[in-house]
Formats: sequence, structure tokens, C-alpha cells
Amino acid sequence: MKTIIVADDSSIIVNIVKRAFEGEYNVLSAQNGEEAIQLLQNNNLDEIVGMLLDLNMPVVDGFGVLEYLSGKNINIPVMIISGDNSKDTITKAFEYNVVDVIEK
Repeated sequence: MKTIIVADDSSIIVNIVKRAFEGEYNVLSAQNGEEAIQLLQNNNLDEIVGMLLDLNMPVVDGFGVLEYLSGKNINIPVMIISGDNSKDTITKAFEYNVVDVIEK
């Protein structure tokens, strides 16, 4: 089964995503960027078809995850989910290979 990673410190967002995709995808969740990176390292990248990524998380933020993906040349579609809709943040996010930015 194809896998989606949702990296968000909000259990509400994680549960919504899990319910939306249950039965269609294996949904793995991470509460911070460090856990998201571990999921990337510990799972078959060929099975990961996308990531929903919060930018504001503890330990390692979403930009840290984007840096990891970029540095390792991992090309997974990433959709940003963020409460920070400032122009600077959105512009910075699009400097990476993200599909889109959705406001919480």
C-alpha cells in the first residue's frame, strides 16, 4: 500500500488526515520534524507518495525537513499545512519543491 506522511504537532490535523485517507493509503504520522526525518529514513521511499508538512513544529521545524529532503535529493510531493500565512513564510516555502501551501 502506498504511504503518506503527515508531520504536524496537532493531533487534530493528524486525525483528520488519517480519516481522510484510511483504506486508500498507509498514513504515518510524526509530531515534529525529527520524527518525520526518521520516518523517511526508516521506510521505503518508493512507497511514500506524499507528505503533508506543518512548518511550525518543535525539535525540527518544517523547513528543517525541507532542507533534509533537498540535501538528500529526495523528490516526494510535499503539501505545506501551516497557520503561518505570512508572505515571507510562503515565499520561503516555495523556494523548496512544494506542491502548495494550505492555511490551517
